[in-house]
Amino acid sequence: MISPRMPYTKKHVSVNGYNVAVVDEGDGDPIVFLHGNATSSYMWRNIMPHMEGLGRLIAIDNIGQGDSDKLRESGDHSYMIAEHQIYIDGALDALGVTDNVTLVMHDWGGPMGIDWARRHGRAIKSMAHCEIVVINHPSYDQYGPIKDLLKRIRGADGVQLALEENFFVEKVFTGGVIRDIDEETMDEIRRPYATPGEDRRVTLSWARQIPIEGEPAAVADLVAQNSAWMAAQDFPKLFIHVEPGQIIFDVDLETVRTWPNQTEVTVKGLHHPQEDSPDDIGRALRDWYQGIG
Repeated sequence: MISPRMPYTKKHVSVNGYNVAVVDEGDGDPIVFLHGNATSSYMWRNIMPHMEGLGRLIAIDNIGQGDSDKLRESGDHSYMIAEHQIYIDGALDALGVTDNVTLVMHDWGGPMGIDWARRHGRAIKSMAHCEIVVINHPSYDQYGPIKDLLKRIRGADGVQLALEENFFVEKVFTGGVIRDIDEETMDEIRRPYATPGEDRRVTLSWARQIPIEGEPAAVADLVAQNSAWMAAQDFPKLFIHVEPGQIIFDVDLETVRTWPNQTEVTVKGLHHPQEDSPDDIGRALRDWYQGIG
């Protein structure tokens, strides 16, 4: 059953004068869940219970998302990935996450998690990933029917779509789920973005950082470094391959499958399979994690 209820209580840690919301449950080696655009730790609510008893379960709300604070005086250049990384790093530092770390990553949680891992390589025990941002795409054409929409988002129309129409919650999130989303779930997804304007800025900033045709250059460089690093690491990995999925194209798949010591499982879903196949994901994650010792 796909429950709309979040079974964990969040607490806050302070990073750079802002409150970052986290779930922190259990004991043992840390298992850290990282999310992406228009979502929060709420997306892991039906998956984390499968991992209970196996370690210390941590799920972080990105700055500006979920129950974490919004940035003060945000604008066009706010919520870039480098800025997000400050708060992920700070939250993990505040929580004392230093050794035998497993990262479970979705969407932009992938680049942030892998970047953290590259800088804390000896801390990593294992990684699981699902529908993450893998590489720079050389052409908008790879995005098929949504290529024109991506151009609009990255252009002048983006502010109206995201900040006024809440496009990434009402259209992109819902368009990434197969099932008819119940109202209780939608209420929670909408809640952090209920106020038009800057409270929704983070959703637009994330979309404008998707690396296409080498832009933004810093992000294109980051994901290239991340993928090369992953290909050189032998720690255990789990690739949760989503069918049909939405952001893992053939070129992404080719790249991901070069990463060694990787188990691959397939689940049904679009971009947010946590809302369609949480038990399949949770069981696969648990079986894999128990198997790596």
